[in-house]
Amino acid sequence: MAKLRLMLLLFNLIVLSNLLARTASASSTTASDAAASRISPSADIDLICHTDNPDECYPKVFQPTDEFQVVHDDQELPAGLHVRLNINTGKKEAKLYNPNDTHPEMEGLPVDSAVVVVEPSQAQELGQTKSLKIPANAPAYDPAGKIKIPPSANGEEGSAFYRSLTILKKGLDVDEALEMLEDISHDIYYGLKIAEDYDTVHELFCLATAPSPSIPANRARLAALTLASTLQNNPKALASLEEHWPRVISSSDCRFLDGTRTLGDVIFDFSPSPGSSGAIASNSPAVLRARLSLLSGLLRSSVLRNHFLHHLGEDSGPSRVLRLLTADIDETDEADWAPVRRTAAYLLLDNFLDAEMGAAVGEWPTRVQATDTECAEREKKKTTSRDQNNDEDDEACWDWRIGKFAERYKRDKGHWSHELKKKMVAQRWENLAKDRPDVKGNDGEKEDL
Repeated sequence: MAKLRLMLLLFNLIVLSNLLARTASASSTTASDAAASRISPSADIDLICHTDNPDECYPKVFQPTDEFQVVHDDQELPAGLHVRLNINTGKKEAKLYNPNDTHPEMEGLPVDSAVVVVEPSQAQELGQTKSLKIPANAPAYDPAGKIKIPPSANGEEGSAFYRSLTILKKGLDVDEALEMLEDISHDIYYGLKIAEDYDTVHELFCLATAPSPSIPANRARLAALTLASTLQNNPKALASLEEHWPRVISSSDCRFLDGTRTLGDVIFDFSPSPGSSGAIASNSPAVLRARLSLLSGLLRSSVLRNHFLHHLGEDSGPSRVLRLLTADIDETDEADWAPVRRTAAYLLLDNFLDAEMGAAVGEWPTRVQATDTECAEREKKKTTSRDQNNDEDDEACWDWRIGKFAERYKRDKGHWSHELKKKMVAQRWENLAKDRPDVKGNDGEKEDL
């Protein structure tokens, strides 16, 4: 009997061992299948492959699990995920959202509307905080940021750029070089390289200001547009031009200058002289419009704006621009000159009168104006006099002159002349009110200032 019991016990042990082995095998298979399902997407899932190695492919649509996984930049994220940025790796991670998840690192921090609220310290409330110490080896703060070298600069484009600079300065095939420079100067990097080179800047100013017909009009236009594009939205280029400015305006090396004038005398000289009959000079409308675009870029510099306002002698810079607006134009040429006048008007609005456009409001106009009667008498005297250069004070009647010009377009309420007149008069009243608070204007209407 004891022998029989021993045999039955051995039999049961063998059966139990077989069952355990089968169970373990099944569990292993299930686990491996589950792991494989997590690692290898099914055949009907779209994959993204950047290399020929299939192991580096990943699903186009992120496949979430209960654990955080790295999310590739070009993967699509389905809704309902918990997404985070791993501050250690700098990579985005995601997993299935679990409302019961806890975040030990957030414990003890007050949270309001999903925003961490950081309470100021007592020292901050009392104004006793000390400014953060800047490390000794920290780079200087640069508000314009670092201008990176584009990959094209090391290739054919960069070679063509520097070849064009050489051609321009040597006066070889200038037109072709100008076309290339005007096209590429919109790029911040190349614009800065143009502005950093004094010889290039000097030659461009010489070409842009040369009177017709000493050089082809298109050559002057391209030179002015190249400089304008160089300065557009490029504060570092503007800063470089500021450094060159004293040398530029004192130079008389341009081929068209006769030795009695300098570049500083002609850069802003694009309109008739004061007291003239008002006929616009022989420069083409396209050239003048390009030069006005250049001037608008120059005026973004406080240094150059100060020169424009105060260092051009009795004939101030704004008067030279305003003269373009009221100069006599043949009716047959009116359509060609209309864009020039509009550009000149908005140059003054954007740089001196319209704060929303970043204008330096308050710097101009500041001159007290003559009365309407006085201005009408002066205009009559100038018209009937044989000597057209007897204008007593060109700038004292600009409000009146722009007002007279605006009367031509009184039916066109959206014409720029109405806005220009209104803002010029309003600015004069604002300046006057600072010195005489008792003075009150009448909604910008012309009064004796």
